[in-house]
Amino acid sequence: MLRSLRLIPIAFVATTLLASCGNKALDHYNLGIDALERGDTSAALTHFESAARARPSDPDIRIDYGVALLRAGRPERAVTELEAATSLAPDNATAHLDLAEAYKAMKDYSHARTEYERALRLSPDLVEAASGYGEMLMQQGHYDEAVRQLLHAVDVKPTFALAQFHLGWLYLKTGRPIESSHYFQRGIQDDARSNYGRRGLGESYLARGLNTDALGEFQKALGADSTDVDAMVGIGTCEIRLGQPAAAEPVLRRAVNRAPNHALAHRELGAALGARGQYVEAVSQYRFAIQLEPGDVESYVGLGTALETAGELPDAEDALKAGLEQAPRDPRLHYRLGLVYLDMKDTGRARTFLETALDECGDNAPLRATIRAALDSVK
Repeated sequence: MLRSLRLIPIAFVATTLLASCGNKALDHYNLGIDALERGDTSAALTHFESAARARPSDPDIRIDYGVALLRAGRPERAVTELEAATSLAPDNATAHLDLAEAYKAMKDYSHARTEYERALRLSPDLVEAASGYGEMLMQQGHYDEAVRQLLHAVDVKPTFALAQFHLGWLYLKTGRPIESSHYFQRGIQDDARSNYGRRGLGESYLARGLNTDALGEFQKALGADSTDVDAMVGIGTCEIRLGQPAAAEPVLRRAVNRAPNHALAHRELGAALGARGQYVEAVSQYRFAIQLEPGDVESYVGLGTALETAGELPDAEDALKAGLEQAPRDPRLHYRLGLVYLDMKDTGRARTFLETALDECGDNAPLRATIRAALDSVK
């Protein structure tokens, strides 16, 4: 997440720019900042490029030019400008922060880590650096390090909503949905317009089984941005869980039409169609979801279930075994395979898979009861 630009006072810029290159560079620089604040990245790039040509040794121009390039989706070019800025002003923590963001956008996490740490050494209370670093660590699965950075950001600035949202997502990823909801709620108090926060709160409610509350949050997110595909998928998921697959189907079709390569949208559309008995299309949606994201175990479970329910037992067996290659200990896959073998009248293999499912289901009491009932039916 990029920092907000700061408009450098004209009196300050005049002392650094006017003495050597006159009003032209100053005008382009401030017009560039104004354009970025308006969201006109193309105009900002034009003005910053002109300012940089007129004064190539000014680190502030190179920094904001780099930020504009990053917002324009050109991280490689942004790195060039921001590396120049850090060479010109090696003690500028903001320059190192922006360079870290550019490296992160390139998925060059090693260099991004170096730059985040430099920024924080220069300015330990730079909350944007701690928050961005924590978010990157979270995405890499370094949860303990991520928590330290994000809690530090929140300690320094309790109203910094983005760090609160990152913490919400982190606790959601690590199976602590109540703490997750807490941080999302805190963040929304300071930034009620953030769909990143709204969707996260919806996901945390889903994880807690609060499906109606989750639906409300996703609807707010979609109301704020009618193109938010993740909010559409969230609404569809909630409707399915609330037993309303007919209400889920149109919003999920809208999602896949807007984002054809959104694996989760295809998977949830498969679930909605399967719940409505439209197994042929459900199977097609699940297969496409797997093609987009081969490691998504939920899609294998859904595909196997749809095929089994449609009576396509050999195909169901193949789908569930393919899922086991991704997640050999997932109890749902073993359970569904047990049911397939029950339908095939192969009680020996049915019992084997159902017993394995029981062994692997841990403390999931509802799943355990379901598996036990299936086992009891094996003659």
